[in-house]
Amino acid sequence: MRIHKVALLGLLLLGSGCMEQVRASSRSKLTEKQSKVVLAGTADDAARRLTELFSRRKFPLADRQVRKDGASLYLFKGQRSELTTVSGYRYGVSADTYTVGSAFYARLTPQTDGTTQVELFGKPTLDGHVVCGDQDPAWVPRCEEEVLAGGTWNGLDLMTGREEAETIRGMLVEMELESSGGPGSRVVTAESDEPAKPSCVASELPEWRTSNALEKKRLLEKCRVPAPEEGVRAVESL
Repeated sequence: MRIHKVALLGLLLLGSGCMEQVRASSRSKLTEKQSKVVLAGTADDAARRLTELFSRRKFPLADRQVRKDGASLYLFKGQRSELTTVSGYRYGVSADTYTVGSAFYARLTPQTDGTTQVELFGKPTLDGHVVCGDQDPAWVPRCEEEVLAGGTWNGLDLMTGREEAETIRGMLVEMELESSGGPGSRVVTAESDEPAKPSCVASELPEWRTSNALEKKRLLEKCRVPAPEEGVRAVESL
């Protein structure tokens, strides 16, 4: 396995603690379902909308690939902050600056009803190099080089996948609020109109057998309360 020169320099410059692989992504905060959206129009319409939203957040379009299955893969990259690490030696000090950024992958798949499904995924970058990950979707390009960082490096808090998840979530919310109904706008899918599922089945509760009529009525009312949607807790904790 090759290790990027940034990782080797990290032995001296990225903190005195134990070296660790940085393997974060937006998937640590957002599920696959929470990272998808359906947009009206063609894949080109969706690409233009995504380029607009990412560019507004200072993540310009960096690459585009067309896959054999008809899907298109877009890469957006940009910088978030610069961190300077100062190291002391016997005869002086040295300072090195590292750039922390983000890379976002968008997989656009045309649908038969004239819409485009968009899947989003983001990972931190160090000096422009995308970190590897344990939760990378199969459609994300394979990682070739590990990025290491010392446990005491002050930039670790910026490379947890949190910022990428917040960016993706913010974009999805903005598309929902600004929906115009035209090409590139968010489509409300039938899945969103499904009736809410009950939180439980009253007759399966342990206390059901020993409850009187009034207590059973209360249990029925309790179970009619819709169950929280999957992943809501994760979104709220971003």
